[in-house]
Amino acid sequence: MADMSLAEELTCSICLELFKVPVTTPCGHNFCGSCLGETWTVKGPPYQCPQCRAEFQERPRLHKNTVLCTVVEQFQQAELARATPPDDWTPPARAANPRPAGQVSCDHCLKATAVKTCLVCMASFCEEHLRPHLDSPAFRDHSLQPPVHDLLHRKCPQHNRLRDFFCPEHSECICHVCLVEHKTCSPVPLSQASADLEAKLKHKLTVMYGQINGASRALEDVRARQQDVREAAQRKLEQLRQEYLEMKALIDASEASSTRKIKEEEKRVSSKFDTIYQILLKKKSEIQTMKEEIEVALTQGGEFEFLEKAAKLQAVSTKPVYVPKVELNHELVKGVCQGAADLKHELKRCLRQSQEKKPEEPADPGDSAEYVKAPTLKLPRPGKKVVSK
Repeated sequence: MADMSLAEELTCSICLELFKVPVTTPCGHNFCGSCLGETWTVKGPPYQCPQCRAEFQERPRLHKNTVLCTVVEQFQQAELARATPPDDWTPPARAANPRPAGQVSCDHCLKATAVKTCLVCMASFCEEHLRPHLDSPAFRDHSLQPPVHDLLHRKCPQHNRLRDFFCPEHSECICHVCLVEHKTCSPVPLSQASADLEAKLKHKLTVMYGQINGASRALEDVRARQQDVREAAQRKLEQLRQEYLEMKALIDASEASSTRKIKEEEKRVSSKFDTIYQILLKKKSEIQTMKEEIEVALTQGGEFEFLEKAAKLQAVSTKPVYVPKVELNHELVKGVCQGAADLKHELKRCLRQSQEKKPEEPADPGDSAEYVKAPTLKLPRPGKKVVSK
């Protein structure tokens, strides 16, 4: 619960993510520097705080909040360390020798099915045309392996050599000739690169499981809090109705105005929750899609295809989702309800004053009817303090 509260405090109310380069407004609220800058650029002067609506005639000069940056970084590290998948879940393991469906044709006759691929000749051969490699000493040093489906893909397009290395800096497979061009990089053998990226993707998949669980809990929390707001609004509406029942027709217009304010506030907060829910639903869907892509990359495709996909998937970052603090404007609700109570008391005072007054003498002695002058009743607006003269 404490972590959820801290996450709310460290969440930008504009983008609903953890602060990125946070800045602090003169009124004391924090936002992502880019989010607030874009908001002010679009809306223009007067510049308002998106949270408290405080206005600034001139655009404030904001600076990076370094302390808040440090807190956000520490919180992110703690969240990553705490992210754990379900107890019965284990990351999927890559197939040892994934083989695509279909047969490889002999590159010599283009008819028979190839039985071996020569990585020196960079070609596949059937039993008949493989015989020179088996019988002639000239081909003794040629490396043979089971038929390779993506042989053209494994060739370096620049040097026509077998790509035996992987460059992490450029996320591509390279041949031994390319090493000269990548001398400032840190190329590693394909097997080592494959093992490293597989370990990183498994760790990332583990973290994403925790993020998906967090998103699910956040979605449930949003709906629960939205229901609480609706119930609170309904209670206030019921309180207003009880007040207005005592005043009947005298305050019909005031009742409609006050009810409209509460409903508008409920609608505003409910709309905010709907927006948050859609954003969280989208983030969960994106994380779910990324998880499925990683699982597919870990279980299907050849080694080169895996390396290229894994490098791209590893570069995509995912972040945990958090729910900002959204609630009814209690000051507005309280003001409306207090205005209704003041209206009732003013009505009672006026009615009591009218009852205490003595009847005036009839204007015509022959007229036996009695006349009572009713006092003028001035109803104050809801929320306005009544001052008795």
